[in-house]
Amino acid sequence: MEHEGFIVPPPGLIPDTVEAPPRPAPAVAPAAFPTFTPVTAPSPPPAPVVPEAEAAPHGPWILSLDDGQRFQVGGSLVIGRDPAPVPVRPHAVLVPVVDAAKSVSKTHAIIDLEGAELSITDLHSTNGVLVTDAQGAEHDLAPGERVVLSPGDRVELGTFAMRVERA
Repeated sequence: MEHEGFIVPPPGLIPDTVEAPPRPAPAVAPAAFPTFTPVTAPSPPPAPVVPEAEAAPHGPWILSLDDGQRFQVGGSLVIGRDPAPVPVRPHAVLVPVVDAAKSVSKTHAIIDLEGAELSITDLHSTNGVLVTDAQGAEHDLAPGERVVLSPGDRVELGTFAMRVERA
């Protein structure tokens, strides 16, 4: 063999002559990036109807549960038959409830107190969370949904109920 140690392409693979120079790449327009509009400052809240100094102070939030428990809310609570800590609220107090019907999930819902606002979030429970306001309007929470609570609301975790009050 005369080309020992070298790889030689088969005949006809490489053309003997170059027919035409390669065509230049087509021109491409530069990428267009989105433009951003500066955000305007939010408008200040409207003045209260009753001056704040004359408004009656609100007491702490109280939950009255069907199983007889009644307590003041001071932060985040995880409610269920056998609640487990929730990663999004590691500081939350675990509140077990006695539900003979077992309609409450082991870890059913989170109640959060943020400032003066009390809310509840369904933790993808089996039997859901239903909030009924003082006027009788019902809000059936979707899994993971959060709803702000008001004094006089009735909250049902499955068939287990609790009342939301202000002291």
